[in-house]
Amino acid sequence: MLLPLLVSCVADSRWPRIETQQWPAPMQDVPGELDVSALKGVVSSEPGVEEVLVLRYGDPVQVRPAGATAAYPLPFHDKEVQLNAGSWVLCSPGGKVEILWNGGTSIIFSGRTTGLVGSPTRGEPTFAFVELDSALLDLRSGDQVRLLGGAVVSADVGPLAVERLSEGVLRVENQSKADARIMFREADFRLGPGEEIRLPLLSAGGDPWAGAFDDGEGGGDVPISWEGDAEVLSDPDGARVVPDGAHELRGMGLRLQLDSGESLLLHGFKVPSAPEPPVALEPTPDSSPEPDLAPAETATGDSEPNAPGDGE
Repeated sequence: MLLPLLVSCVADSRWPRIETQQWPAPMQDVPGELDVSALKGVVSSEPGVEEVLVLRYGDPVQVRPAGATAAYPLPFHDKEVQLNAGSWVLCSPGGKVEILWNGGTSIIFSGRTTGLVGSPTRGEPTFAFVELDSALLDLRSGDQVRLLGGAVVSADVGPLAVERLSEGVLRVENQSKADARIMFREADFRLGPGEEIRLPLLSAGGDPWAGAFDDGEGGGDVPISWEGDAEVLSDPDGARVVPDGAHELRGMGLRLQLDSGESLLLHGFKVPSAPEPPVALEPTPDSSPEPDLAPAETATGDSEPNAPGDGE
């Protein structure tokens, strides 16, 4: 009578349900749809030449190698994997993972955080976040990380702590001993050691405006971007933006459309390509004229006696 019951338990294993591989069982990932449309044209999921090492510290963590169509979890017996640029790293609540680059760059994140490893050789950022709960960025010179919402952060040394405070606020704290740079829309922030900044997660995105940092006309320091034709000219009082034809100027919280013949003057800004005018040196009040080496003549026309050393 016991033999059929034993066979049914082994074959079906529905009752009693016994987990013999590990205890407790891995945490189950909460499914959620990722909004990857923001990364279209920014980071490609095709394989790149850069390689990273992914280390799982807490479960659950999944990875999707570059070019693959599905992600798979990192099990307890195989906590690390080497991936190429273009790979996804997905972390769920309760999980913790670290991504290491050959140059010493490291990104550690936990909670519901997801991102894509970029390829700088293709002009992409080092890493791009799609979801973000909490992350610690240890960057090196040349690294750029695209934060949630589109803002770009870079630094020569880390760490930088990034945390999502609410549905609409992202906090960035510079925990290093050097300055960090954050490009958010038309603004370019310098974050000193110990300083923090809170960035809004706007529905329109926080991607840096290309015209605000490099307009192709030598106005890289001018915090203005535009649609249409415009020219940046050097002015004694700053930098002058002169539009031509249909246009729209954006920057510093403004959207402007100027009439024909009008221009925008930005006080305190310089056009890097414009050479500084030469400064004429004026003589000081106490300067004396050059001495006259010719012999002086008296009123009667007789010359002064020859000085010592003069020839006869």
